[in-house]
Amino acid sequence: MKKYTIKNIRNLFINLLLIATTILSISSCNDDFLEELPKDQYTDKTAFISYENFKTYAWSLYNVFSAGSHLQRISDFGSTYAGDIEANYLYQPNGRNQWAWQLVSVQNNPGGWDYSYIRTVNVMLDNIENSQMTEIEKNHWRSVGLFFRSYHYMELLSRFGGVPWIEHVVTEDQTDIIYGERDSRDLVASNILRDLKFAEEHIKVTGDGKNTINQAAVRALISRFGLREGTWRNYHGLPQSELYLLEAERTSKLLIDAYPTIAANFQHRWSTEDLGSYPGIILYKEYATNVIMQPFSRHERGGGQTVEMHARTIERYLCSDGKPISTSSVYDGDATMNDEFRNRDLRLLYRVFPPYKVKRINGNNVDWEFTDNPQDREYIDLMNNLDPTGNRPFPLLTWQPFTIDRMPHIKGSASSLAPMSNYCGYYMNMFYNVETNVTGGATFSTTDSPIFHIEEVMLNYAEAMFELGKFTQEVADLTINKLRARAGVSDMVVSEISDAFDPNRDQTVPAVLWEIRRERTVELMGEGFGFNDIRRWKKADYFINQQPLGVRMPKAGNPTSLKWVESGDDAGRCYRVDDVQQLGLGWQEHYYLYPIPLGQRTLNPNLDQNPLWE
Repeated sequence: MKKYTIKNIRNLFINLLLIATTILSISSCNDDFLEELPKDQYTDKTAFISYENFKTYAWSLYNVFSAGSHLQRISDFGSTYAGDIEANYLYQPNGRNQWAWQLVSVQNNPGGWDYSYIRTVNVMLDNIENSQMTEIEKNHWRSVGLFFRSYHYMELLSRFGGVPWIEHVVTEDQTDIIYGERDSRDLVASNILRDLKFAEEHIKVTGDGKNTINQAAVRALISRFGLREGTWRNYHGLPQSELYLLEAERTSKLLIDAYPTIAANFQHRWSTEDLGSYPGIILYKEYATNVIMQPFSRHERGGGQTVEMHARTIERYLCSDGKPISTSSVYDGDATMNDEFRNRDLRLLYRVFPPYKVKRINGNNVDWEFTDNPQDREYIDLMNNLDPTGNRPFPLLTWQPFTIDRMPHIKGSASSLAPMSNYCGYYMNMFYNVETNVTGGATFSTTDSPIFHIEEVMLNYAEAMFELGKFTQEVADLTINKLRARAGVSDMVVSEISDAFDPNRDQTVPAVLWEIRRERTVELMGEGFGFNDIRRWKKADYFINQQPLGVRMPKAGNPTSLKWVESGDDAGRCYRVDDVQQLGLGWQEHYYLYPIPLGQRTLNPNLDQNPLWE
């Protein structure tokens, strides 16, 4: 979790050796000869002695934040945006939403049932007591282990509900555990909260140096878990929702007080080489050249990114006056992409490349000049002024020697270049950053990405306060209005939000809560929270049962792979010809909990299946 030096690489090698030998020692049989390992090799009894031993081993636990997983990746959907794709906030024109198309089954399950990581953590926890560390040091490493175990269990709980709770390394003779039943959701949730509160009280406040698990990271996880579990219980008819919401309130407020400043530039949270200097970052994934790198920035600057936003999600972004498009006096309509992006929340322009057009000159794909139409440069000037660093230039630059001459840039249209082309106009981007050289071969990006940041915590606090009946103008000013200010959006005035504030909202959701959820959606768009959010709100049917549609644009010059809506409010919007982009079969009520995989139930028949998945 920090820039890799020679020392760190060496420690990583030692760590891998330690893990391998520890696993061998755990899984060895009872034969005395086999138990007598050479003294120059690590075993679980000889490897866990000193503080440094545990520090070295603990680096392996950070693998839970491997590329994509810390972005709330909830299935292998082929994209770092998976959670928001499955929520139907975003879509992939060349792939079906597995929930909308009812493709999930006990045989074709979305994954996530994995106890190997729990065992890895328990190996460390079980060896702490007999080490030579002081009691304070033991409690620190217990806290680190409990943080990581809780992080993984929180995801198991979110997917499956009640699951087996395993606190220690299981040996082959413990058949009562190996073939045990699932524990209740109440027990698992209670144990997660118990462990995290222990960790909050006993971990080193500053961790083991910059960008390591510390007290703030533990509180950020309590904030996330408390809101998730509290609202799940509230909307799914389970007791004790307040217990978890109060913990979300408590820890969120502590963090907001500790991190009073948010960064001036929203986008730099996802397009900077050094998140360590970005205000409000609590924990982040750090990348280093030729050591640990990520592919996302290169994909977005080339032809490998296939994720788009769609019109229904575009419509959820407010206008600059703080009003929805249905009631705003500054909304210019959606006759063209230029119109619908004008006077909007700037976070929309940072997630979808806004429209522009330039002319190529000198017979190549690099040099360009402005057209004679001033409207073609409207967003070029705007975006360059918003980000004067030059790391997100307009017109757009690819990793190849191409300047993209226009947006929207429809795949297969006349004189289309493959890089950054898209099917329906709303090209999704988050990691776009030209500071890193991502040209050629397998070279990828070193743009850092956050794991916990104060903006999420602020939104957790706002939502928890509403659920507890405590949301006021003061809370809005402390949270939502801070985020709106840097997005160029007028303040939320709570007293002005009536049922008529947005007639297009889901009318079953209170008007103020709808606006709080809207703020969460647009601030965290692309980070993958969407599917967990709509499931805990019990609103998956509302969001998933919506057909993705593209921009309004003329048919002339665009490919036959598109069709256009012929009548009604959406007339003129494009969509894909094949049935991949039609509405689908619809969300099913039992989808709120994942199926227990068939293979797991074959291995352990005592695992009961979630309702209606048989």
